[in-house]
Amino acid sequence: MVEEQRNMYEHFSKLAISYGCMRTTDEEPIVFISNRLKHLRKIEAADIGCGQGRYDLLLFKNLSNLHLTCIDINEVMLEETYHNLKSHGITNFKTIKADANELPLDDDSLDCIFTFNTMNQFDIPKFMQQVSKVIKENGLVFIYTRLRSQNGRNIWGKYFPKFFEKENRLPEFHEINAMTNSTLFIESVKDFKFERRDTLQHLINKARNRFYSVFSLYDEEELEECIKVFEKNVISNFKDTEQVEWLDEYSLLILKRLT
Repeated sequence: MVEEQRNMYEHFSKLAISYGCMRTTDEEPIVFISNRLKHLRKIEAADIGCGQGRYDLLLFKNLSNLHLTCIDINEVMLEETYHNLKSHGITNFKTIKADANELPLDDDSLDCIFTFNTMNQFDIPKFMQQVSKVIKENGLVFIYTRLRSQNGRNIWGKYFPKFFEKENRLPEFHEINAMTNSTLFIESVKDFKFERRDTLQHLINKARNRFYSVFSLYDEEELEECIKVFEKNVISNFKDTEQVEWLDEYSLLILKRLT
């Protein structure tokens, strides 16, 4: 476990500068979130596992009354968040280096919490414990994630060897629901489907550059062998390797604190 955590830290540190360019950032869930919060005059919030702030930029674009605490365990990512937000003229934020299992925030201090594509990095029961303490009564927690079954249906899960088996950190909905506690419950779920299109060569480059953290779980030789099989699979299943098309699925879970 310690070795895996070290590998993940090194993985994200290496990718920090290029992460926003490598990953697709969808605005639809942010628009949905902003509509859900439009009744609030001022929003005190935190983004847990903020990475280099790609979703934070969209949050500020859609929520003019937002005051955001950006939290991540990786200081290189936090530096990128700071520079990204500042370069866009955003000042209503602060960055904190912290573990999601030990949030350095006051109890009952936040209107809402966001986390985007981080469930495979968290100890979910401990995360739930922490957010249920720092969120206000009737406050909301927005968890945007790919569920394990959704991961198995995308191009990587279907055609890249061992990808689905190695990415065993993603939970299913019923598992997240079982990890909530007496003060925090899942109020609703919004599912999203996105049509993706890419070239085979670009997909191979993404795998080789380990643009998903799961690729850091492959050693060099294993990764190269799996890339060869992936290439054959795509050629066999898609007519045009310059226009490889598939669906990506995500779920936005909205949790509410009762008392």
